[in-house]
Amino acid sequence: MMSLFPKDGLFYELFEKQADQLGQASAILSGLMSDGHNLEEVWLKLKDLEREADNVGHEVMDHLRKNFITPLEGEDIDLLRQNLDDIIDFIERAVNRLYIYGIPQPYPKEVGEYVKVIAEAAAEIKEGVKEIKNVKKYHESLHKRCAKLNDLENAGDEINRKALGGLMNGPCADPCRVMEVIKLKEIYETLENAIDCCEDVGNMFESILIKNQ
Repeated sequence: MMSLFPKDGLFYELFEKQADQLGQASAILSGLMSDGHNLEEVWLKLKDLEREADNVGHEVMDHLRKNFITPLEGEDIDLLRQNLDDIIDFIERAVNRLYIYGIPQPYPKEVGEYVKVIAEAAAEIKEGVKEIKNVKKYHESLHKRCAKLNDLENAGDEINRKALGGLMNGPCADPCRVMEVIKLKEIYETLENAIDCCEDVGNMFESILIKNQ
């Protein structure tokens, strides 16, 4: 049944839950940089977390359909939900590819560089999601987070440029090396996609700031 006067806090609570799940996914991803982990177990944890995040996203959409008046514009709610969900999806996909492609430990240093950027971005997003509840109070803080997420995306672009350049400019006569390049290229680009989605969340914060000044 459609409600004209929903509890404003409902959507914010769900976004905070999504941001918490993103923080968990990022922490699990960061754990890959330590030796001795069981990659299959790590991936399965992320797969479960991805399903939980999907459920929260469905809950957001369910409430959006039922409520006529919302604390943010419906389009902004949908896009923020989608972008938060996409980051977790890309993290899960990257670890899945590490697993099914049998990438040996220790992983290339470039993986660690991507992971560090994702962890920093996830931390900014977690705090930013809390602050959109009171845009006027946290206007300056949110604006700085948007700029930081943009800077992190630029850092991700630079990592990606160097990582792909290193892959493509290395020796390729060995067929095994060619397969390794193909596998790592997909993993690098998946991690870069996760970083891009973090910037998309920052763009949503900026949009919310502009519309609610």
